[in-house]
Amino acid sequence: MERPIPGCSPGFPLDSCDMFQVSDETLTTLFNTAPALHSYEGTRIVHAPSEANILNLIAEYDGSETIQVPKVYRVLNIEPDEIYGYKCIILMDFIDGVSVEQCWGDIKQSERMHIISQVASMISILRSIPLSQEQQDQPGPVGGQGCVALGYWFTDIGAGPFRSKEHMEAWFNRRLDITKKFHQAPNDAPLFHFDRLVLTHLDIAPRNLIVGSDRTVWLIDWGDAGIYPDGFEIASLKARRSELPEYTDMLLEILSSMIPGHEELSQQLRSIAFALTTGQWLGRERLDWGQI
Repeated sequence: MERPIPGCSPGFPLDSCDMFQVSDETLTTLFNTAPALHSYEGTRIVHAPSEANILNLIAEYDGSETIQVPKVYRVLNIEPDEIYGYKCIILMDFIDGVSVEQCWGDIKQSERMHIISQVASMISILRSIPLSQEQQDQPGPVGGQGCVALGYWFTDIGAGPFRSKEHMEAWFNRRLDITKKFHQAPNDAPLFHFDRLVLTHLDIAPRNLIVGSDRTVWLIDWGDAGIYPDGFEIASLKARRSELPEYTDMLLEILSSMIPGHEELSQQLRSIAFALTTGQWLGRERLDWGQI
């Protein structure tokens, strides 16, 4: 028979617990034994401390509008990791509801518009949250110095760590260079130049949007999020349009009247697709050291 957790009632492992009284050892045990509430393509998700950092940064924002995100209670580092800095357990709220991916086909157009309006507002708010000069000078995962950037535009194994905005520009321009060398982009394709860095989720896909019983939309899975060039969010939405085209088209239409479209940047990122996918290993060592 399993021993009860001190301070907790029977049922789901952490129901009614004082989250700050549960020992690190107990949390680690529960991580390995608690029921799985979500899986994505059979992959066990490993969190990075930077995910908690950006969630806390959003929670601290005192603007007139807010983004609905899970509340973080504790972060427990498990072991060092070359990509994430640390593999960790993030103890946060479970958001009860149904994903937009699951419900989209069953809801009315008016309900779809209500969802899309909330998502557009999230994106607008996220890019307007003030960043300190130190944060502006450190692109990539929030508070994750030494951590690689993850997500759609950073190859399968990530990129960086980036020391500055200029360092990130150089990384993308080297990918543009190799794409040109293999005749996968026009020789006159313009170089990358990033003007402004903003908070960015990078994966605002229907599967990461949870609709609660009161029709409030919550944004989850901030593992790829960080401080990136303004326009990366829009470019990511366009790149993943095939996942749910109607959702993406409706969202982009509303956003077109709210924030800059950054079409040139989207085209630039699409132009280096070869170097981010098929050609990501070609001359990688020399690319990273600026020798190609």
